[in-house]
Amino acid sequence: MLWSTLPTGPWAWAQPAGSRALGDSTAPLTSPPDGTQTADAAANTPLRVGTRAQAAQLFEQGLSAFQGGEFERARQKYEESYAIAPHPYTLYNLALTYERLLEHERAIATFERFLAQLPAADEAAGSERPADRLQAGLRVLAERAINRLRSQPARVSLSAVPDPVTATVAPLRPDGSVGPVRGRIVTPGILTIPAGAYRLQLQREGYASEEVDFDAHIGQALFISRQLRPLPRQLTITAEPRARLYLDDRFLGETPFAGPIALGNHRLRVERRLYLTQLRPLELSPGVAPLRFHVGLERSGLVDMAIGGMVAGAGLGLMVLRLFLGEEIETLARQEFYKPLAAAALPAALGASVAGLAGWQMPAREAQLLIGSAGWGTIIGFGLGLGAQPQGPLPHVLAVGFGVVGGTLGAAAYRFVQPTSGAIAMFNTTVLWSSIAGALGWAYVISEKPETAFYGHPSTGRSGDGGWILLSTALAGVGVGLATSRLPGLQDLTRGQVALIDLGGLAGGVLGGALGIGIGYGLTGDFNDAVRIAVPATLGGIGAGLISASIGLHVLRKRSLGLGATQRAVSGTSPAPRGSGLSRYLHTRPPTLRFDRDLAGGFALGLDLVGGRF
Repeated sequence: MLWSTLPTGPWAWAQPAGSRALGDSTAPLTSPPDGTQTADAAANTPLRVGTRAQAAQLFEQGLSAFQGGEFERARQKYEESYAIAPHPYTLYNLALTYERLLEHERAIATFERFLAQLPAADEAAGSERPADRLQAGLRVLAERAINRLRSQPARVSLSAVPDPVTATVAPLRPDGSVGPVRGRIVTPGILTIPAGAYRLQLQREGYASEEVDFDAHIGQALFISRQLRPLPRQLTITAEPRARLYLDDRFLGETPFAGPIALGNHRLRVERRLYLTQLRPLELSPGVAPLRFHVGLERSGLVDMAIGGMVAGAGLGLMVLRLFLGEEIETLARQEFYKPLAAAALPAALGASVAGLAGWQMPAREAQLLIGSAGWGTIIGFGLGLGAQPQGPLPHVLAVGFGVVGGTLGAAAYRFVQPTSGAIAMFNTTVLWSSIAGALGWAYVISEKPETAFYGHPSTGRSGDGGWILLSTALAGVGVGLATSRLPGLQDLTRGQVALIDLGGLAGGVLGGALGIGIGYGLTGDFNDAVRIAVPATLGGIGAGLISASIGLHVLRKRSLGLGATQRAVSGTSPAPRGSGLSRYLHTRPPTLRFDRDLAGGFALGLDLVGGRF
């Protein structure tokens, strides 16, 4: 048996069984140790033959496992063999096993222990003994292995969520400070660095920087992955007019708003009294550029519907009083005037409440078209009833019925056609002035035929001439209104600009009527004769006022738009229009009639005119 031939000296080893090239530092020794120990171990640990045989057996098992690729089992057997018989050559094989297990630092430490237990190099120099030559060769191989292992870098595989991320690695000094950057990659990727302590920094726009301290060991393969935390987006929200902001049903502030908002999907709610609530989905993705949103609020039809409902309710109450009580409202005594007031008050309040609730989330354009259509329907129904049967309640019944039909047609037209605010305003104003013209024509007829009056006379013997005048002018107004609302130039007008035209007509009518009354009464001395002169003068004044206001508005808008186009052509940008205050205001912000509530809850009634508010 080979074990029995081993020498018994302190450093005696058998020659390796089989050939072995000492130039290969990765092959293990193939002969077991003889059980002799280092000098220090031999002085304190007596060895028995059975113990030596057990150590040799474990060494053989470790060698067999190493050669079969079972490096973990080889490590265990070599460690057990060394624990029984501590011999440096067992350490040599154990160091090689650690290297195969990629435990490079333990391999280096074990090689160093092996070298420390060998005799000094000068003691074996020049010796011809095989054991001394073997030890000298193993020393060289162990030193080479140590140098090779220490030169092996660590490989760090880096990834992040989300990729790509800029990753930099800098060494950590013993005092905790960070040295210069040793490596920089874009994830996913691999960094090769020497062993040591490092600080890893991951950076990406829109995300919070992440720092990781780690130790890189010799030849170690590390995998580091981090999920970056996204930074909130800087958000700017403006609204016209000012409004309150709610993010996910949480009050955010008032516009203009600027601040950070967490990433993700949100629901933005923009609210202002007497305006339609805007619900907008808000999807915020990671990024660094500030986001800007502008919300244009549309006026609610609450006020319009409340006023329209109040008038409709009052008319319905008077009709009920006329039908069911048989009261001649037109001929009531002054002391009984409370009856129509009482009959109109409760239905008016009820109508205002119901219509106001209906118009809470109704666009003002829809409410205006609905009310305007109900108005011309009422006038047409009243004119038809008055002309056909002036002595009975038919005018009241048809007025209510045609008003409902007109309002329904207006609501349907809005749903299917979606007319602009200018088209609706032009339609309503045309019907309004045609009805006013009809009322003035009726007043002229009354001056000639008092029996055509509706109030102040019993229904018996009443003439229906005024009804036919109202009917004809209302129908003509509807036709003209439909035609004018389709004109492209008029569709672009705003409600405020149409209101300016109406103001021109009102001013012209008042001026013409006042002049007509004054001149007529001065010439005739009779009020009825003065009315016959005042009615044509009023109609002429209305026409002149409407035409003058329309021409003036057209000229000012054309000048402001033309000047803005010239400046854009010269500068290549869209500068603010210059010129007179009125032309500049008409270009940037058309005149607007306002009746709403401010953010503090107070009521506001005003008119935006030339460069200011009144």
